[in-house]
Amino acid sequence: MAKRQFEFELYRLNVVTGERLLFEQHLKPFADDNDILRTFQQATQPGLDETISGKRATYEWALRDFVDFKSDLGESLKIVGVTLARSITEKEGFVVTDEGIVSGSSEPDPPLAETVHLFVYIRRHLLVVERVSSIMASRRWLYSLQDMLKKSAEKLGYSTWMEFEPVPKKEEIYETFMSFSRLMRLRVRLRLPNPELSRFAERLFNEMRDGGIQEYLQDMRNTKGLNLQPGRLPRASVEIAQAGYKSGPVRLEGLREDRRTSVDVGTKATRGNIAGFRDFVRGMGKNAKSKEAQTMVNALIEEIDRIAPPPGGHGE
Repeated sequence: MAKRQFEFELYRLNVVTGERLLFEQHLKPFADDNDILRTFQQATQPGLDETISGKRATYEWALRDFVDFKSDLGESLKIVGVTLARSITEKEGFVVTDEGIVSGSSEPDPPLAETVHLFVYIRRHLLVVERVSSIMASRRWLYSLQDMLKKSAEKLGYSTWMEFEPVPKKEEIYETFMSFSRLMRLRVRLRLPNPELSRFAERLFNEMRDGGIQEYLQDMRNTKGLNLQPGRLPRASVEIAQAGYKSGPVRLEGLREDRRTSVDVGTKATRGNIAGFRDFVRGMGKNAKSKEAQTMVNALIEEIDRIAPPPGGHGE
């Protein structure tokens, strides 16, 4: 029997601080990656689940089953896993009675759940999300995940929390950027990079860090064309956005193949897949310390690095 493919999407973990929490003196920011992992673990405890009521159904989102893996490649390559579940607790529709078929609602007890397995590659601040089309048809899963982790962070006394941004396909933003013969507009909302940074974006990173800037909305315009050379602001901004340190799409406008073009890029996450991994994750909690677990975790790290190589900067 062929090994079942585990297909996943890759997201950048961004650490953010909201205005409301900036003034709550008793809260503290994340000190290191251990605080991030502690927040994930706390989020799997009952009491932080999220209930969402729609027009015809009520959903309950929950995080459970925190699993700590240790790669045999070294402690610095640690991976942790959690499971995101969606249950339909109430649904409106048609109900069959002795008298006929009438409108009504159903409340299964206990409700069945659909699950998505998540893996945090903490050294690179990346989130692996199992691709489950029935759940990922909308972004509701992402908003619920972020909300539960935010509640977990507040419960632990942190003033910061996590938001996740799609890591674009390898070179997608950069190659689109360089495809313009004259780029007249670049609009992007950047977030302070951590921990990965290309050498051509280092100057912009230093300016953001030294200026205390966590989020930077840029809207660069020049009808004669922006400077696309390495080390310049437009190129540095694209390098940061390509790594997923952004919020929302990157807007590019200008001349491409002698035609006026406007395009938004960076909204879809790159995908990877591993043969046999899907069968493994079904029992990953019981097998976390096994030799098979180490093999699978190492395979996951290799696939992540293949589809999203660590930054090195684009040559001149």
